[in-house]
Amino acid sequence: MSFKKRITASVTAVALAAVSAATLSGCSQSVSRAMTVNGEDIPAGIYILYSGHAYADATKKLSEEQPDLDTSAEGFDYYSQTVDGIPFADYVKRETENYCKRHTAVNDIFDSLGIEFDEETEDTVNDVFQAQWDFDVSSYSNSSSFSYLKGAKTLGGYFESIGVSKSSFKDYTINTYRGTEIFEHYYSEGGTEEVPKEDIRKWIDENYSLARYFSVSLKDSEGNLIEDEAELKKLEDLANEYKDKLSDGGSFAEVYAAHQKYLSEQSGEENASEGSDADSAADEKEDKDYNSLIAKTSTSPSEEFVESLFEQEKNTVTVFKTDAYYYVVQKLDVLETEGADGEGETDYVKNYTQTALQELKGDDMENVFKDKYASYSVEVNDSAPDYARDQAMNALSGLTTITQIQYQNYYSQMFNYGG
Repeated sequence: MSFKKRITASVTAVALAAVSAATLSGCSQSVSRAMTVNGEDIPAGIYILYSGHAYADATKKLSEEQPDLDTSAEGFDYYSQTVDGIPFADYVKRETENYCKRHTAVNDIFDSLGIEFDEETEDTVNDVFQAQWDFDVSSYSNSSSFSYLKGAKTLGGYFESIGVSKSSFKDYTINTYRGTEIFEHYYSEGGTEEVPKEDIRKWIDENYSLARYFSVSLKDSEGNLIEDEAELKKLEDLANEYKDKLSDGGSFAEVYAAHQKYLSEQSGEENASEGSDADSAADEKEDKDYNSLIAKTSTSPSEEFVESLFEQEKNTVTVFKTDAYYYVVQKLDVLETEGADGEGETDYVKNYTQTALQELKGDDMENVFKDKYASYSVEVNDSAPDYARDQAMNALSGLTTITQIQYQNYYSQMFNYGG
């Protein structure tokens, strides 16, 4: 699993509950090396950052092992738990060490393959690092979700407060991009183990469906389910009428606009008249503007809807009924339909190729790293503080902040954590 996915997975109620209670314990400034891996020094800051990943892994595995465990209970302490048959703290230490060995393996493989960043990638790495380090978090400091920031003005200031230096954060950022470059060296187009395009297309086709849909409500104006059989039959006929128009090649935008006009008429609004906003909706939007890409794992608008959509034949229109709605669903071909902003034949394939590659080859890539570091020697600096216990949760807080900022549309292009 990629670093990005590991940290994204940590943005849960469990993680947020943990970070909101975090306290910033001081870090010994006299100790700069946490350990040595295969002759390469691992700075304290690098170790602390990876302890955040390990902490996220531990909490996730704990929830899998004990799904009924109430981690929000007053006084709950993760470090009193057992994970994978060992104490929580030992699990975090073990996995932090593995992350540090992986860090060294990435550097070693990057050098052995003779890979170098091109000028564009070099600039991107520097921009990402600097943008994240300098990111102004002062506006977040008063939010309950970011209470652990403790008044820090920048994200870099927060990391420094838990013992992560600027140079360590930069090395960490560089390493994640090196991991990405190695992944591409093996599996991307032109790579030594290039994944066939048909395998990529097949994965996308099996895991994403493309549809246009809208609902015909079976509720009255007060939100109660309609019970009158005649009214229900009228709504069923209306949904099927929309279906027939789309099946006959009608414009989705026009059919949807017709339904909006119908709703306006039912509510007695003035815009039901000719020339209304509803009538002009089809002129303002194209059919492809209504495209919805839906993952097989999605639960929106419902699990039943998604399951039905993936069973539906491509390039067909159907009416899917639930207790509260008729859904008029036009399923498209995700492999051949261009996106709302796309040009050319397979915009969705282009946009999701990297996702497919990661899912298809992410585990293989991790095995390459594991094989590389399997024989690495490790020398722990016994004089260093217990970072895995003292700072792991704080490190996760900072890394989670990056992900939350990403979700709020800041620097969305900058958060690629590699394979």
